[in-house]
Amino acid sequence: METKIAVVVPVYNAGKFIRKGMDSLLNQSFKDIKIICVNDSSTDDCAEILSDYAKQDDRVIIINHEVNKGAGAARNTGLNYIYENLPEVEYISLIDADDRIELNTYERAYSEAKKCNADILNWNFLPSTYWQYKTEATNDVIDYDGNCLEALFERKEFYTFVVCWSKLYKKELLEDIRFSGSNFFEDGSFAYKVLPRAKKMRVIPDTLYEYNIENPDNLCSKIDGINRLKAIFNTIKETFADWQKLGILEKYKFQYMQHILLYASLVCPDVLEGNYTSELNNSFGVNILSEETINNVPEETKTYILKMTKRIEN
Repeated sequence: METKIAVVVPVYNAGKFIRKGMDSLLNQSFKDIKIICVNDSSTDDCAEILSDYAKQDDRVIIINHEVNKGAGAARNTGLNYIYENLPEVEYISLIDADDRIELNTYERAYSEAKKCNADILNWNFLPSTYWQYKTEATNDVIDYDGNCLEALFERKEFYTFVVCWSKLYKKELLEDIRFSGSNFFEDGSFAYKVLPRAKKMRVIPDTLYEYNIENPDNLCSKIDGINRLKAIFNTIKETFADWQKLGILEKYKFQYMQHILLYASLVCPDVLEGNYTSELNNSFGVNILSEETINNVPEETKTYILKMTKRIEN
């Protein structure tokens, strides 16, 4: 059997949930897959569970980290394995160990990706995470040609374009791209590297992914607002440095400012009010309160800026 899709699954203390996820992968109607499970030094029974699956199905490959490195590093290990060992792979998928996908996900996604030679095939997911926020990017098939970064900025339901696990990626697209070392919003810095390099993205209306919000060991649930905000500031720096190299920073910097501050307001609203003036200036590389900045962002974004620079008092 030829491997057309390689699936990378970072695994950390997901023993209570991983069987549902693995079963949803191994029972796919599309059979030409390899599942690379990177056990990130779990302390529960994940190792034993994965070993059982590998014995039952040779499509399961297990890689063990001796020390815990985080989800981004685990995904990088899986990606490196694909490029070193699976030359025949056409597309890559990134799935979290405690989540599950519909049984026709890869049949549907691969078919649509091949129809238009997509660099990225994007689908909807449920439920909303962290907040009551729409996770359906579209009700129709939409194609983005050229710079796929436009998808982030033209639709308010941007979150589905940022997360890494609602997609198929053409293998060639990710060859030189890896996740950052951040323990929060590592999807973001990854997406901001991938999207401007993609030339074709198809978005389908199918809801194919179920995000698990019940796992108490999920890293996102353990990170407080301040550390979430710090991770977002780091992502801004990484993104602006990369976009400067690509020559697209000036074109998109104010749209990105609108987008990222909205995201911050959703995932860490409890710490949004404060004096973060120096952090904002340093991250964006501009005077956040300058006339140029204020005149180039919408009212909603201005409000976030004023809250984050203590220009709005309770």
